[in-house]
Amino acid sequence: MSKILIVDDDASIVSSAADIMRTYSFETISATDSREGFRLAVNENPDVIILDWMMPNYNGLQFLQDFRNEGFTTPIIFLTGKGDLPEYQVEALRDGADTFMSKPYNPSVLVETVRTLLRRSGYDADSAKTSPGNNRHIYSDGELIIDCDAMQAFNGEVSCNLTNREFQLLQYLEDNKGRVCPRSELLKQVWKYDFLGDERTVDVTIKRTRQKIEPDQKNFKYILTRRGFGYFFPKDLT
Repeated sequence: MSKILIVDDDASIVSSAADIMRTYSFETISATDSREGFRLAVNENPDVIILDWMMPNYNGLQFLQDFRNEGFTTPIIFLTGKGDLPEYQVEALRDGADTFMSKPYNPSVLVETVRTLLRRSGYDADSAKTSPGNNRHIYSDGELIIDCDAMQAFNGEVSCNLTNREFQLLQYLEDNKGRVCPRSELLKQVWKYDFLGDERTVDVTIKRTRQKIEPDQKNFKYILTRRGFGYFFPKDLT
């Protein structure tokens, strides 16, 4: 049974979200204090976190930044009463959220978003090029290592601290190295969006991933752009 952590300073939202999750057979843990929520996120190993932005003293964005800086890659649904303005969405995605939802949210959409994130986590195992007992590194050029078992990328021995989404995006591009992948394809294959999906989400995640893996921020080596078409991982690096 998948475990969902709900963190919101509004007890009624926590209660209603927990009821919704339990209706669909999810296990839930929750907190109305953001620091207690952070403790649960670290210690209870939830499968998905539903996180409010506007909380006193220690808000959701600070929680998100600290959680990602600690190296945790648990998928996070960022909830906010700020509305659907792109600048808020960009800020949340840039700092490590996997998706962004405005309050009041539609319960059915929330459930399907949780399911999508859980399916996406399963995508890693299904799409890995290595199997137990084989060399765990699917890619290594002496500088960048993409490791399916760890679901992480490393610069040498130092983790790039990629989120799940960032890792899956990088892995998909490397799996298809030498071929330009349109944004629409990335949304479908990495985000599992078969219809609605803002292609700017891809650009934001690409930018965030580049900041973590590229040795030269002025001359990208691993994730390149074919203007007007999409992104690609070069074929001739190793």
